[in-house]
Amino acid sequence: MKVIHDESLPTDPLEALKELSRADVELEALRRERVAAARRQGATWDQIGESLGMSRQSAWEYYTREARRVLDETAAGSELDEDEAMRIATDEVSRVRRRRRVSSS
Repeated sequence: MKVIHDESLPTDPLEALKELSRADVELEALRRERVAAARRQGATWDQIGESLGMSRQSAWEYYTREARRVLDETAAGSELDEDEAMRIATDEVSRVRRRRRVSSS
């Protein structure tokens, strides 16, 4: 399925590049939304990576980068040591998983 047709792009190469850049931003936002939806529906990082043509690890790293950055910034200003921060993060992940199991039952 071809989404962008050459004839729909501006004939000026620089204008065409601008249009393609705008489309790329939109596509990335859509891709992130679909990854989040897949995770909410229980898809594994293996499944997501396969759908995107990348490894599980690459998919996880790419699509969790922003959340990890925010967590790093938040933790940097706190008095938590790394072990305590990891314990809190692990507890939160466990709570999310329990809620998912309960809501899918």
